Amino acid sequence: GMDSPITDELHKEHQRHSSSGVENDHSEGSGKHADGEQERPQGPEGTEANGKIPNRDSGIDSPSCGAEGEGFPNEDPIEEEDRNDSIATETESCVTGGNKRDSTQDEDSDLDEGKEEEEEMYLSLTLSNLSLLKLLNIAKELLQTEEAYVKRLNLLDQVFCARLTEASIPAEVITGIFSNISSIYLFHQQFLLPELQTRITQEWSCNPRIGDILQKLAPFLKMYGEYVKNFDRAMELVSTWTQRSAQFKSVVQSIQKQEVCGNLTLQHHMLEPVQRIPRYELLLKDYLKKLPAGAADHRDAQNALELISTAANHSNAAIRKMEKMHKLLEVYEKLGGEEDIVNPANEFIKEGHIKKMSAKNGTAQDRYLYLFNNMVLYCVPKLRLMGQKFSVRERIDIAGMEVQENVKQNVPHTFTIIGKQRSLELQARTAEEKDDWIKVILATIEKHKQNSETFKAFNISFSRDDEHTPDTPGPWISTSTCEADGAQHERKSSKKREKEKETCRGCSEAFHFTKRKHHCKICGAAVCGKCSKVSESRNSRMCKPCFEVLQGAEGTAGGGIEPKRKLEKQLSVAQSSQRTGKVEELDQELGGHH
Repeated sequence: GMDSPITDELHKEHQRHSSSGVENDHSEGSGKHADGEQERPQGPEGTEANGKIPNRDSGIDSPSCGAEGEGFPNEDPIEEEDRNDSIATETESCVTGGNKRDSTQDEDSDLDEGKEEEEEMYLSLTLSNLSLLKLLNIAKELLQTEEAYVKRLNLLDQVFCARLTEASIPAEVITGIFSNISSIYLFHQQFLLPELQTRITQEWSCNPRIGDILQKLAPFLKMYGEYVKNFDRAMELVSTWTQRSAQFKSVVQSIQKQEVCGNLTLQHHMLEPVQRIPRYELLLKDYLKKLPAGAADHRDAQNALELISTAANHSNAAIRKMEKMHKLLEVYEKLGGEEDIVNPANEFIKEGHIKKMSAKNGTAQDRYLYLFNNMVLYCVPKLRLMGQKFSVRERIDIAGMEVQENVKQNVPHTFTIIGKQRSLELQARTAEEKDDWIKVILATIEKHKQNSETFKAFNISFSRDDEHTPDTPGPWISTSTCEADGAQHERKSSKKREKEKETCRGCSEAFHFTKRKHHCKICGAAVCGKCSKVSESRNSRMCKPCFEVLQGAEGTAGGGIEPKRKLEKQLSVAQSSQRTGKVEELDQELGGHH
């Protein structure tokens, strides 16, 4: 009949273990149980030592319950002795009332009595009790991570989103960044969390199950699909607006300084909803493993898992994409801001130290290679402690590249890259390293060929439309909005791109040493000195059409300071609503206002 007090004791004890240190659920890891590892108390399943009466005299602590809980007191102590020690003393200080022993008592009788009691307790903790405890542990972990998650959603929706709205950041930017976060927040805060709280903290003894609740989550997973789909664009908007708007930046930074933010950035918190679904999937898999075969909850839990897994795949794909972009950013920084690296069309493949054989005297120099799906960056190490590690000596296109193995008696592990821009004779440190470079570069060339074939068909129709599209977009428009976009840039033949870069939008003449290239500050067009004007009022250069629009507008406004501010605002509105640099639209915009 010791059963119920024991389980109560276990629950109390378990609560003590699990309530500590779980608040800060930053779930760093995208795939693994983020902080699940620490949440469960020590030991294989978080069960050992939890309710036992410590016996500080018996040199051997009670053995921890093995994986399936068959550890009985007469076995030899398991390897985990040290860990148990700390648990025993920890437990000792907080086992309550009757179990707390007076250390002045006669120690021998104390030992025998303790042994018997302990044996009784272990025998009464039947296997079924243990598996119920394991299920309760998982349920509690679900509840704790859900509580932390709802706090995060609150931070995103009620703090970041609300404060940026108050700071009159345009509504479409806010929607672009936060997507449908408020629906996600409401669902978790008003429905899922309260249901889990009631079930796990109040009804568990008579209704120990979570599958039925998680099954109800399924129809709402569509909301997550929308959030995940928008995520890339959202991240991009945050970085663009942080750079372009002082107001945006200061609001975000002031929130990030608050304790509730836990020293993490807005972008970090935005990742939470993307990571949450894979987390449900892991917990459910774990729960199903521990669920006894004929359990009532089996069908619901299995159902929920199938629905959640599909959604988790989308999230994981988004996380992988994020990681790719992070890698590109990292390379970008190591190269001291080498342009066009952070573009979703670029896919990082391999990097590493390599020696370059000098053609003149055969000496080997230290170099570094970055291989992408479309280019090899051949770099020279910089002797610097800060920031930039390498500078790019040459960018060699994968298109038209060949790679050959060299067989030289005196110089081992060499191979040659033959590219449009230049050819290099390289030496790896080992034979394996050389083989790996050759294999990976060949595969990259092959894949690039296949992709180019696919694009050729496209390209014919594409280049016809090309004549009508506006030239380069304004500088405020990120050219990396989506994969397809990157692909289109790739598709323009490089000759055409060169030509486009090098001629003036006004007189169509090529830029050269004396005919310098300028960019219009309003539409971003490349223009020469003759075809551009410097606006006194804005102290910046712009192409003639934009200049005329501006003069016209300022003329009608009477040139006072207030109207000028108003104009500034309109110009920036024209920019932020992502105009494609078409002056006519700007014209209407300004014309319409005055």
